Amino acid sequence: MLKRSYLSLLVLSALAIPAVADTSIDQMFSQGTLKGELRLFDFTRDFDDTTNTKHDTSFGGLFYYNTAKVNGISFGTSFATANPIWTNDSDDVYGLVARDANGNHDSVNRLQEYFVQGDWWDTKFKLGAQELRTPMMNPHDIRAIPRTFRGFSAENKSIDNLTLSALYITDSMGWSDNSFVSVKEAVQSELARAGVIADVADNPVYALGAKYQLPFETVKTVVNLWHYRMEDVFNQTYAKVNLSTQLGATNVYLTPSYLTQQSMGEESGGSLDTYQYGFHLGAKFAGADLTYIYAKTGDDTVLTPWGDEKVVIQQVNQSARANEDVNALKVAYDFGKIGVNGLEAYAFYGQYDVPEGNAKDFAETNFSITYKFDGALSGLGLRARYALVDIDQGEDFDDLRLYVTYKFVLGK
Repeated sequence: MLKRSYLSLLVLSALAIPAVADTSIDQMFSQGTLKGELRLFDFTRDFDDTTNTKHDTSFGGLFYYNTAKVNGISFGTSFATANPIWTNDSDDVYGLVARDANGNHDSVNRLQEYFVQGDWWDTKFKLGAQELRTPMMNPHDIRAIPRTFRGFSAENKSIDNLTLSALYITDSMGWSDNSFVSVKEAVQSELARAGVIADVADNPVYALGAKYQLPFETVKTVVNLWHYRMEDVFNQTYAKVNLSTQLGATNVYLTPSYLTQQSMGEESGGSLDTYQYGFHLGAKFAGADLTYIYAKTGDDTVLTPWGDEKVVIQQVNQSARANEDVNALKVAYDFGKIGVNGLEAYAFYGQYDVPEGNAKDFAETNFSITYKFDGALSGLGLRARYALVDIDQGEDFDDLRLYVTYKFVLGK
């Protein structure tokens, strides 16, 4: 409450000072910027045996409005909508849209963001509902609407090549929520999906982060370090290093990362003590991008209620299960190198193994093709993704996702 009161006072004081820039208070809104993206998505998951088909077709989009700045102050809001079309209620809800009380497809219409922002002293302060882009709290934009959060964030860039960040987050919304839920409820829901019923402590999440690009020329090096803390629930530390160098016409890169999670205090979410480490090792040449990925998870499943950067993220599955080893290979190609600008494709195979008796091993194979138009149709994009999931001694399934998007920007 003290932080909100202080920032509100600061905002009012700043606006009361005569504008020193070209933008005046009466121009604040007229010179704002509107951008958005229309989205038509169709997701289908078909199972080989008795499990019912999951299918959603959704139409909607995201619409963002930001005012111009006056003495460093600006305001922002965004609206998100996803509406079921061409659906059959005999199919289960996939997750592009909401599920009503009868289990049928329902629309999602919500304010995605509403915030006041201050830019002073090489620091960006933001209070209110906002999309975050941090390793373990991010939009995780894999459905019709990305995740969003509510609280306070600050980002400082006073030192060259160094970004310092701080978060105080109280609420979040998932992909198909119509309203915010507390971070407590988000953790409880994630635990419930794993079969764990818990009365999680009602505390906010605090986080501190740093990103630094080292002054090396031969090997480009970027270091990321984050720590998240939810009192009496759990804390987590995440570190990642991006390394890349040019060897003739080939760019070689290595991205190791390490995550730890431990329950803390009263352990109201249950006992948790795990880790995940791994790396991406790859090479880019002549439009091709070849990557080998490895991930190892510790004794407990990784808890991820707010979006995440797991080492392996495929169309359906991600590296997360307790005592899991994942080996994956991805081959991508940019057809712009042979004159077909805007066309990209990849194939991605992952093998997920756990000790015998813990769970089932499985493999996932992905195919993706994307085309982005230019010229008169600039902003329009098409994408098709297909996944085959082969579960050892289990029910196999395939997953088809089709995307039509249109991005636009209006205003300054």
